[in-house]
Amino acid sequence: MEENIILQIKSKLNELSKTEKKIGEYVLRHSVETVSDNTSELAKKAGVSPATVVRFCRSIGLSGFSQLKIRLYADASDVNEGLYTDITPDEDERVIVDKLALRFNQSISQTSNNLDTDSIKKMAEMIDICKTIYVYGLGASHVVAEDFMQKFSRIGKPVVNMLDHHLLSSSLISAEGRNMFVAISNSGETNEAVKLTQIAKQKKFCTVGISQNRNSTLAKLVDLPIIHSGGEAVMLRSAATTSLVSQLFTVDVLYYAYANRHSKKIMNMLRESKINIQTFFHKENS
Repeated sequence: MEENIILQIKSKLNELSKTEKKIGEYVLRHSVETVSDNTSELAKKAGVSPATVVRFCRSIGLSGFSQLKIRLYADASDVNEGLYTDITPDEDERVIVDKLALRFNQSISQTSNNLDTDSIKKMAEMIDICKTIYVYGLGASHVVAEDFMQKFSRIGKPVVNMLDHHLLSSSLISAEGRNMFVAISNSGETNEAVKLTQIAKQKKFCTVGISQNRNSTLAKLVDLPIIHSGGEAVMLRSAATTSLVSQLFTVDVLYYAYANRHSKKIMNMLRESKINIQTFFHKENS
């Protein structure tokens, strides 16, 4: 899936060198004008060298300046520039809908492009050999942990999810057999998630970390890091909107990848579960 180049540049800004960041900020302010520039013209306007323009393009995942111009022409001319800003006071409801839709689509596109299919396959294989899955997330990541538990519990995998990290640590310590611990943290630096992972590793659990930061403490600690994208950080992102969408999308991918390995068995299980629920709860309500 091709990402929106404006949001792609915004999401990469803090990872760029000082001179590359100057180009990124210039392009964001003059996206339409940049389409008509050549490498030397853009370098002069941004106050950098032509070689830095080339490095900038590669740093944001493009092959070169020509590809940047093509992407800018497609995206900048297709969408109102006002949609790239954060939500502002007294914003029209239609604009809010369009801004969030743009960011959600971008977040899923980035995650889709960055998810490592080998890691997804390995996790599905690990789930097969583990007796119980323990999952933990704090704050918005707890919503994702709940979703993980709901999905995998429905297809017969025992899943333990507790918000109380003290209680969960006790469960990890007393667990026997081959088990899995899944820590969910957008930053990969959530102290409770890291400490619980350390306990799980001491108990020889298979450990998985779902995060957007591949250089985080969590990603380096676990046996299998699953890296998603989180979109750009903006002022009103206190509800972790784009990162939450990325995490939920990632859990969906993991769920379907695992279910696909046992499709016949799981389809029968879901069908039987649906029939039983309808039978018993229909009687209660009639």
